[in-house]
Amino acid sequence: MSNTSSHIAVSPSRKSVWMQEIPVLLGLATGAFALSHWSPAGPMTGGANLLWTGWILICILTCAFRAMLQAESLAVHFGEPIGTIILTVSAITIEVAAVAAMMLPLQEDNSVARDTMFAVLMLIFNLLIGLAILLGGMRKRSQEFNPGSSSNYLSFIIALGTIALILPTFTHSEQGGWMSDSMEIYVGITCLVIYILFLISQTSASREFFEHKSNEKKKIHAHAVHHSIAITIMLLVISLGAVVMLAESVGARVTVLFQTWNLPAPLSGIFIAALVLAPEGLAALRASREDDMQRAINVLLGSALATIGLTVPAVIVMRYVTGVSPELGLEPPYIGLFVLTFAVSIVNLMRGRVNMMQGVVHLMIFATWIMVIFDESWASKV
Repeated sequence: MSNTSSHIAVSPSRKSVWMQEIPVLLGLATGAFALSHWSPAGPMTGGANLLWTGWILICILTCAFRAMLQAESLAVHFGEPIGTIILTVSAITIEVAAVAAMMLPLQEDNSVARDTMFAVLMLIFNLLIGLAILLGGMRKRSQEFNPGSSSNYLSFIIALGTIALILPTFTHSEQGGWMSDSMEIYVGITCLVIYILFLISQTSASREFFEHKSNEKKKIHAHAVHHSIAITIMLLVISLGAVVMLAESVGARVTVLFQTWNLPAPLSGIFIAALVLAPEGLAALRASREDDMQRAINVLLGSALATIGLTVPAVIVMRYVTGVSPELGLEPPYIGLFVLTFAVSIVNLMRGRVNMMQGVVHLMIFATWIMVIFDESWASKV
């Protein structure tokens, strides 16, 4: 008999359990091959290339699903909020690596980090939270969660989001959305320190804010992976790494493909951000379907906070590696949508109860953001 403190569950068949990891290994092999054989000069409109790109997308979703199941197994073992913190920190750490990989070869693009962070935040706050509320509402008229969690998350996210992505547009030390060197260092250190302090608080003194009484005895009905804790964590990191590797390999293809189809350039960045967010998104949507809105909130808002708390310091450090200062300040239309997103999130998430109509509002803001992107693209062609 296995020791329950060192194993998540007892596996009836080790061979069948390890067979479930074949899609992850296949995804890693596909990503490595795609990265080593991709050339921007290659044809993108051929049927073979489209099929290959489609295959990569299937591998991404498969690896994301495996990562979600590994994370759910850990969530069952450790409980909240430790289980979802493992998923969030692992995914965001690799997301930072993905942003770095995009910035290094594109040193002439000062806004790639800003656009990626903004895309991730808009996807989380509007598309994923909207879908989570909507899917949960289909089974139950309203869903409840601990308002202490959303209150803590939102206060930090709004403060850091405003300092890092809005304030630079209005400072006079540098023109446009840039900051002075001293301000960059201050913002980077502040984001990192605040995020570390938040994690310490979340796992100790304020842990009860991120739990909900109605979910204390609830178990996530995941197809748990029957490995030791250490192996499960390792498989989670490998699955997340496969998602990012595949997303990077398909990123250039999608960018060129969107250009061929004359689609707005920001859409390719949104597409890649959505792929990187797939593990967390799937985990949150699954939790909301199972009436566990508390875990959905922890995963989504935790990812949003980590996006700012970890990505901004990493970008500031890379600024001294590449010698290129990042433009972090958003442009006016997107500042308006960012502020609107914060306002609606405060109204909808601070009470600890959500319903389907609130989910529709978040989805409407997401649709408006996409429309603004198309509108600016059409205006630039006139």
